[in-house]
Amino acid sequence: MRQTSVALGLFLVLLAAVPAEAKKKDKPPVPSAEKPEEVKKGRTALLKAPKGMRYFLRVPKKYDPKKGAPLLVFMHGSNMNGMQYLPMFPAKKWYDHAIICAPNGETGNQPFGSNNFTQQSAPLVADVVEQVQGALNVTHTYIGGHSQGGFLTYSVIMHFPDLFQGALPMAGDCWMQNEPNLWEDKPEVMAKQKKIAIAVIHGKADPVVDFKQGEHAYDVFRVMGYPKLRFFAPERLGHQFGLSPVGSALLWLDAMNGLNPKKGLKAASKWAKKGEWGWVLQAGKAYQARDDVSGSDKAKAGKLIAKAEAAAAKATPGMQKLLEAGKEPAVWLPLWWEYWRKYGGTEAAKPLVEDYLAKRAEQRSTGQQLWNQAFGQSRSGQKEQCYETLEQLLKEAPYTFDAYYAVSWLANR
Repeated sequence: MRQTSVALGLFLVLLAAVPAEAKKKDKPPVPSAEKPEEVKKGRTALLKAPKGMRYFLRVPKKYDPKKGAPLLVFMHGSNMNGMQYLPMFPAKKWYDHAIICAPNGETGNQPFGSNNFTQQSAPLVADVVEQVQGALNVTHTYIGGHSQGGFLTYSVIMHFPDLFQGALPMAGDCWMQNEPNLWEDKPEVMAKQKKIAIAVIHGKADPVVDFKQGEHAYDVFRVMGYPKLRFFAPERLGHQFGLSPVGSALLWLDAMNGLNPKKGLKAASKWAKKGEWGWVLQAGKAYQARDDVSGSDKAKAGKLIAKAEAAAAKATPGMQKLLEAGKEPAVWLPLWWEYWRKYGGTEAAKPLVEDYLAKRAEQRSTGQQLWNQAFGQSRSGQKEQCYETLEQLLKEAPYTFDAYYAVSWLANR
């Protein structure tokens, strides 16, 4: 079964686990407000967006309407609500200078806001975000979610990319209706999507949502050449939100957007030592592009960009030889995906990337046709015929997104 079908199935399972009856005595844990601008500094209130979704909103103590503040939107897991997550951000000093918004799912039984999201939640969440952005002075917006909220995060950023600069989906997956290849024929939308930095978080010891689901979500963006992408995968982390590396993910998102230069540039220097040139390059470009970054910091960013270009120039001849060697796609494709992730944004890699994308466009129709055929054969129990079709796909359309699934399925046959 295709990984995204598993993702959708798990989302529906999480969605189904709803308590049978509401408790009438349940009351909102915070007072209500009619508009976001009515929420006092240092306080949290319950609001209702124009399209009906309820959400909790916290305005930081030092919020200055003239200077503005970041907006961090975070979506809860199944059978939870926003206030079971929101207080942890200021408590752990995770982006506690930000306006924090915690939507409540539209189905369930809590009188102050229901406790489960659905596949149709993305427009409602976008409505919440637009209301807050329109009422308060928001400098930039990140969105994330845990478990059920992690699944939904991918849907929201793919369908409403104009609203966000970063995302941190946790312990979730990207189901097939949101996979980034679906926008290949809409380059103007895909260009907006690729501007969003995505920090995927998934613990390797997660007993609720299998770690492979997080890997899948990361991979579908990696094989589409998303330039601002990172996978946080702690060895011992289970399904606990409070133990997740949220602080590190937020720092990385800031660096990808040219924010917090003191810490961001220091982090980028460490990434350079580890050979993570994709992050180094994107951070360097982001800091150079901002008007509020000092000249000395811009100079540091320029040096980091130069190092990334030098590393790409060194790595590119080897990748070119590999592509020309005629090896099996199952051999060179995984190496290409990593090369693209690390060096794809450099000038040195530009000719190879352009050639790859041109071939992908030429082979796209063939890849889709063969993938659909293989998927149908798999569902009807024709396993051997399915594998034969996948092998044909790798021969005729190895540059396509569908080749990712062919390599994955054949490796696990």
